[in-house]
Amino acid sequence: MVAVWLVISYLSGALPWAVWLGRRFYGVDPRQQGDGNPGALNAYRAGGRRLGTATLILDFLKAFVPVFVARWGFDFAPHELLWIALMPSLGHAFSVFLRFRGGRGLVTWFGVWTALTLYEAPLVMGAAAIAGTRLLKSGEARALAIPAVLIPYLLLRGSPSWMVWLVVAQTLILGLKISALYLSPQRRGVASRP
Repeated sequence: MVAVWLVISYLSGALPWAVWLGRRFYGVDPRQQGDGNPGALNAYRAGGRRLGTATLILDFLKAFVPVFVARWGFDFAPHELLWIALMPSLGHAFSVFLRFRGGRGLVTWFGVWTALTLYEAPLVMGAAAIAGTRLLKSGEARALAIPAVLIPYLLLRGSPSWMVWLVVAQTLILGLKISALYLSPQRRGVASRP
């Protein structure tokens, strides 16, 4: 049963809604915008508010639904739930539908943590995101503000260790995506322009 849920969670997380909806309804590819990631922000840039909003909702749900069902509908052990909850982030970052490319997956983080803690962790994450937006200039630093606040919060709250390890694993994926962005020829070309 665990193997089935791992596959379901990964495949759900891998669904590239921004790319599929952008191509189908708007004739655009969000990966041609901004940082080149197939996420809600670039969907908004490529297709406007409707595409951006639809992508935001679907990227949230693709993580929320499988993790919520696994968390509250089955009796998985904590270490099993850790891996099931990690799969949507892996799927979004390394989508089988996009040749194992993908985005940073912050919206999927919100879906995962809403499924696990309902409102608690998403409120902390939202506060970190708002503070990061107001205080930090770099988009990458703003993204890293979320785990920088969530990890200490979970530790202080006395949350189960598997939840802390989940954030650590998600942060490693995020770090890989950010470093790949800086190493990309597109980004180096932008950085080298006068």
